[in-house]
Amino acid sequence: MYPALLETGHRAIWSHPEHLRTNQLVLFLHDAGSTPETVAEHYFSLLPENTTGLALQAGFDATFGHSWFTTQDHQHESFPEVLSAAHRVFDALDDDEYGNTSYASVQAVGVGQGAALATTMLRVRPEAFSALVGINGYVIDNPMLAALDHPAGRDDATRVLWISDGQSDSPATVFSREWLAAHTRLTEDETTSAIAAFLAGVR
Repeated sequence: MYPALLETGHRAIWSHPEHLRTNQLVLFLHDAGSTPETVAEHYFSLLPENTTGLALQAGFDATFGHSWFTTQDHQHESFPEVLSAAHRVFDALDDDEYGNTSYASVQAVGVGQGAALATTMLRVRPEAFSALVGINGYVIDNPMLAALDHPAGRDDATRVLWISDGQSDSPATVFSREWLAAHTRLTEDETTSAIAAFLAGVR
């Protein structure tokens, strides 16, 4: 792992040293109360060949790390806070942040609250990611975010691999599954063993 402090103040972990990074980026967003090191340690090993992993640190201090939002409620009421978190990551992905690299593709892997942020970014800027993986996460149920949603059933919707144990029928799980089925090209799985093939475009 290769830590870096970006000019914008973002703390990040790269999967490769600068001279080995490619223009196929996989962005990793950690869970609430966690760190970029943790998500990198668990998931960088799943990166397909010729891709580069980048794990960013969330903006809010937490007991054992950092969080993207101040609450883990899937019905997040603070639209400005959610939007600010999304744009924090978009700012870090600006081309000039990384030596004017022009990425051929950007995929995202979000864990827990990081998956909530990744799907939020997908709603704000649908073209941002060529594919997205959510691990034990949720989609935020917020009317202001819903107003940003593109029409359901689009043929060019983003590919999403959603990994969960499939046991919960909580309101958060039900809403997330319904939103994903309507607005993405959804594949579901129960284990992380599917991630590498999905990121490589095999699934």
